[in-house]
Amino acid sequence: MVKVTIFWRDGAAYLNWREGGKRSRVTIGRVSPLEAEGVRAGKEAELTRGVRILPRLPTVRDFLEAYLDWYKAEHPTTHGKATSEVRLFIARFGHRQIDTLRPMEMESYKTDRLTKDKVAPETVGKEVRRLQAAFRRGVKWKELDFNPLEEAQAPHGVRSVAVRFYDRATMRKLYRANPARAALWLLMAHTGLRRGELVGLGKDSVAGRRLRVESDPDEDGEGRTKSGKWREVPLNRYARWALRRLPDPLVAVHKDTVSDWFASDAKRAGIGGSLHRLRHTFAPIWSLRECHCDGCRSWPGTLITPRPRSTTPT
Repeated sequence: MVKVTIFWRDGAAYLNWREGGKRSRVTIGRVSPLEAEGVRAGKEAELTRGVRILPRLPTVRDFLEAYLDWYKAEHPTTHGKATSEVRLFIARFGHRQIDTLRPMEMESYKTDRLTKDKVAPETVGKEVRRLQAAFRRGVKWKELDFNPLEEAQAPHGVRSVAVRFYDRATMRKLYRANPARAALWLLMAHTGLRRGELVGLGKDSVAGRRLRVESDPDEDGEGRTKSGKWREVPLNRYARWALRRLPDPLVAVHKDTVSDWFASDAKRAGIGGSLHRLRHTFAPIWSLRECHCDGCRSWPGTLITPRPRSTTPT
């Protein structure tokens, strides 16, 4: 009979045994003494009777880190968000083999995020859905044979607010607050460009009355567009006027600096909001004033919902 013992170090449990003159030691992570004893007895039975009892799947940390490496290659622009959404789950369960995770533990994790950490239901819901997608991918890869969060219900919040955008009078306040940057804000409001798409964009991207936004990788390997796909945006007379007054390239600073510029001008104008609200402003400009077809809904690089004509800015 093979004798298996438990060894503790820095709060983590290890199993020791000797078989055929060879000594083995494996970690079972930060578990309670009772859990460690159960695993020890199982391993001893396995070695004695040839019955496989120890967990057979990778640890949460090993699997999710491999998943994130894959995700970064497939979705470079949202890799940071995915990493953030699984970070705390790895911190809590990273040492555990995936097939030792119990449904009640998954529900407890979700409850703790909502009650102890005071995190919004919308945020916890995103985390749960991200983890479900990751483990589902592991099943598809045949690395896992089940999804420990498959039955977990992602929380749904009740927060639902209307998308805010600037009307004509508000945009004029913004232009007057800093005339030197008026052309920049006018261009962004009439093209729906994201700040990352704007930075480094040259006038050679203009072809007639269309602006081509291509997704060239930056020094971090991330594309200019969020989707990683290029698109063309029609230029109305306001956008063309703004382009004539902007340098080439249009902006040569970091995208965070552009946000800081806008925050300063918006504060001076007393209009509130953030730079991203200019993208919201783009929707009523084009969907109601310049275009009446379904194709224009893809020009900002995402789908937009038309707004009432009475709110269309200039």
